[in-house]
Amino acid sequence: MNKISLIFLFIIPITIKAQQKRRFLYAKVHDKIDKVCNAHIINLNTNQGTFTNELGEFRILAKKNDSLRISFIGYKTAIFIVKENHFGMLENNFTLDKETYELDEVILKKHNLFGFLSRDMKQTPDDIAIVKSKSAFDFSMIDFEKKVISKTDAIDRSKAPNMRKETDPTAKFAGIGRSFSAGIDGYAAEKRRLRKKIEFKEKFPKMLISEFGKSFFFKDLKIPKEKYLHFLEYCNPLQIEKLYKNGKVLEVIKILQQESKSYLKIINLQE
Repeated sequence: MNKISLIFLFIIPITIKAQQKRRFLYAKVHDKIDKVCNAHIINLNTNQGTFTNELGEFRILAKKNDSLRISFIGYKTAIFIVKENHFGMLENNFTLDKETYELDEVILKKHNLFGFLSRDMKQTPDDIAIVKSKSAFDFSMIDFEKKVISKTDAIDRSKAPNMRKETDPTAKFAGIGRSFSAGIDGYAAEKRRLRKKIEFKEKFPKMLISEFGKSFFFKDLKIPKEKYLHFLEYCNPLQIEKLYKNGKVLEVIKILQQESKSYLKIINLQE
């Protein structure tokens, strides 16, 4: 083997090694208007990545024919093939195009609402139900300082019996425990029942407004806002509280519609 052949065999591996060595590629990323900060750059051949700084600049190890993927939210992902002239003193600029998003088609359909909050909430999205609820719970026009409470009856005025006096003192306290316990338990149960009844009466006007809506009373039935509580008291003898409590909502609506006519005549005569 002559000297020329030896020189070629020595030069070829060096050339191949030089071609495989990667160098830093410096570049900027921008759109049609300005620089793009925090864009992600990945060399798909080495899986090494980096991102642009506040000036849109970056550097990454690459060599000729490597593929650089550049991506950022709101822009189309671009892939650039590295060329030999990307290295050296040449300033490299990569441009990203804005991504256009189209909304899906929205179809408006006729609603099937009944006009009653409790029913409509079951077949409408939560956000619509919240809006309806906020509107229904606006009681600024009603004076609730006047509580709808029945007169205090004999049970409510009574006090717990003194069982020590009621029990035979010669019973050696055997009967005291049983009588005392039974009397106090019964009295406490009755007090709880009355308390629940009173609480229901206090909340009943608000519950009707929430169930049927303000427009039902003040527009459909034409009840003056300041007469709202008085109108409910007028209808009370027809057991509207009991009917509502038992879930007979339609019967309550019929009674309110019927009684509103006579009630309006009465208050108009009084005026």
